[in-house]
Amino acid sequence: MKKIILGTIGVLALIWAVLFLGVLPSQLVQAQSSPFTAGPADVGLDYDEVSIPVTPEGLSLSAWWMPAENAQSVVLYVHGANGNKEEFHTGGLIYYAELVKRGHHVMAIDLRNHGASDRSEDGRLTFGAQEHRDVLAALDMIAQLAPGIPVIGSGVSMGGATLIEATARDDRMKALILIDPLLDPQSAMLGGMHAILGLPKPLLGPTLWSATNLFGLGGDGPRPLETGKALSLPILLIQDPGDPVTQMSYSQELADGNTNITYHVLPSPPADHPVLTNAGGWGSHGKAVLLEQQEVMDQIDQFLASL
Repeated sequence: MKKIILGTIGVLALIWAVLFLGVLPSQLVQAQSSPFTAGPADVGLDYDEVSIPVTPEGLSLSAWWMPAENAQSVVLYVHGANGNKEEFHTGGLIYYAELVKRGHHVMAIDLRNHGASDRSEDGRLTFGAQEHRDVLAALDMIAQLAPGIPVIGSGVSMGGATLIEATARDDRMKALILIDPLLDPQSAMLGGMHAILGLPKPLLGPTLWSATNLFGLGGDGPRPLETGKALSLPILLIQDPGDPVTQMSYSQELADGNTNITYHVLPSPPADHPVLTNAGGWGSHGKAVLLEQQEVMDQIDQFLASL
């Protein structure tokens, strides 16, 4: 009997190890793109489909170019992990329409491994470590489409991390607008796993360790939090205080560590807010435009007017 019990425990331990140290982390670091449900025309925007080459890697990115009349700037928008340029879960199309109405061209891109863009050889999420090259390629395209017009980078979650990494390597963007940016890959991945699986975070620690140490979560180099502290351009950072994935403590640390940041914390939404009804464990993550559209746009108007 003792051998049977020990054998059963051994089999269960092996199954647990394969699942939580192998299968889950290997899947979590792979980009899983969301399907499209709508496009710019659905919010009354004229647009062009644009293909952007990332020449060194032989990739092609898909983008929407949404022009404005008498544009004063171009807003380059970068979506979050496992999203796409529609940004269904964060109100992207609403955001683009508001920006175009205010006189800004908008370019929204699908990062590599997302949407209609090409997949890289490994298909991994690297939270800006590789994806920043897509932003640099988009800046090259913007220089052709709207030469001489200032470019503002705007992104949510991993899009914020990607913009931070791109700005650390290239000075062509005049300012950044970051909404619930991903600043610490490990804590964000832990929050994401909790949202997906519904398991207590302590039980997911080994999976996070495996994803980080065995499957390359987050890529090499410093966290976006540390990189962001050294940026010298103006940054508007909008944070939802209850975001369970990209937590407020990290955005507060970034704001405290960089005097070029205008930091705005949104009010906490009521638990029964319609936007949160089907959000599950993701909660209010990245949903600033859907929760507080007017306040968000007012902050952006004031920020851009101060540049």
